Amino acid sequence: MEFWERYAIALLVVALMLGGLSLLGRGLQRLRRPRGSRRIEVLESVMIAPQASIHVVRIGSRCMLLGAGRERVTALGDVPDEGGSSR
Repeated sequence: MEFWERYAIALLVVALMLGGLSLLGRGLQRLRRPRGSRRIEVLESVMIAPQASIHVVRIGSRCMLLGAGRERVTALGDVPDEGGSSR
């Protein structure tokens, strides 16, 4: 009986761990914001050098062109919104 008792306890521990992970996953899903409610969205990015890139970002209803380097991000200017993201 000792083997079967240990086997039953091991199954119980595994079941409790899986149940806990399931509850944790459900809780984390509730914390995420729905995709449609994001105020900042990266529309497009292009690498122009190994440590430099340009990004078109929508913040609310405003679209901006940002330059990103190794140590800083610089607003390069506003761009006209073409009526929707490409994603």
